[in-house]
Amino acid sequence: MYKSVIDIRREIPSEKLRILAAMADKAFNNRAGQLKNKSNSLYRLFYEGEESQFGCLQLGMLALEKEDDFLSCVSAWTWLDEEDPEENEDILAEMRTVVR
Repeated sequence: MYKSVIDIRREIPSEKLRILAAMADKAFNNRAGQLKNKSNSLYRLFYEGEESQFGCLQLGMLALEKEDDFLSCVSAWTWLDEEDPEENEDILAEMRTVVR
């Protein structure tokens, strides 16, 4: 099972939270499939999928990476791989890594 867990900053107002959730839902509804947010918290977005949904997760994350308005509201973003925990990543840290 693969998981993308996105935590939203606590100071974000509720109206903006709905916009961010809609942006994420749209990103994870892409040409590779559709995944639903499984979180019960307004401040956490949680998308998971099996091997067959890996592409959907990847495309969704790539789409959200391009959204500065979305990223500015994110406090933490983690990729979890239940079968291979060594593949777990801090997505925000990876985005900040300079590629030369």
